[in-house]
Amino acid sequence: MRIHFLGTGAAEGIPAINCQCNHCVRARAEGGKLVRRRSAILFSLPGYELLVDTPPDIKTLLRLNGVQAIDGIFLTHEHYDHVSGLAEFAYWERKVDLLMEGNLYDRLQQQGVTARVQEIAFHLACRPGVALRFDGFFLVPFAVRHTVPCFGLAIYAGDRKIIFAADTSAELTHYARRLTQGADLLIVNTPFFDQGGNDHLNVVGAIQWKETLDVKGMVLTHINHHNLPHDDLERYVSRFENVQVAYDGLTIEV
Repeated sequence: MRIHFLGTGAAEGIPAINCQCNHCVRARAEGGKLVRRRSAILFSLPGYELLVDTPPDIKTLLRLNGVQAIDGIFLTHEHYDHVSGLAEFAYWERKVDLLMEGNLYDRLQQQGVTARVQEIAFHLACRPGVALRFDGFFLVPFAVRHTVPCFGLAIYAGDRKIIFAADTSAELTHYARRLTQGADLLIVNTPFFDQGGNDHLNVVGAIQWKETLDVKGMVLTHINHHNLPHDDLERYVSRFENVQVAYDGLTIEV
């Protein structure tokens, strides 16, 4: 399975608009891995390209990463930085599956986001804990604690189990904890380093997850300008085994 981190920033992106913090100033001056567009991940599964989330930067992300094939789109929740790019797919030239929870689909319909997209997309309703089975792999959406209904995703392909925890607080449900236990890879959204409210996990908390959940590897993504710059964050996580900081364009094989 190939995992392509198209964008790895949180809601503001890095550099954030009109921000003069040290992180944003460095990102403007130095570029490279310090710059983060809003988060989206492409999972290359057996015979199926699955895009997770469609941020406002999605058109640019697809172009920069040379993405021309997408079979399905999974949306985690309704926040702007995760769904606002969906309208771009009104001009996509091939059919796609829209995988999302039914209430989220209804809300996007009411907002007019899916109006033209419906012409090329088919809604596959997702329910937490109910597997979506494909030839060669299956997906299990699961609920996480956030400010709005939000869903992570367990991906099973061959003998591999990958968990994408989405925007979640540090407190997992019992079901999500059992699902995550022993995963080959856990991908976590960590906007902040050691702060943040009850609605987002931070880097320090994520490292604790890795130990308590006995996952083999971890990737941190969805990082904002209040977190450490990429190079400083890499130095911090290098103290822990099999923990990696994603950057825009990173590709890994699992």
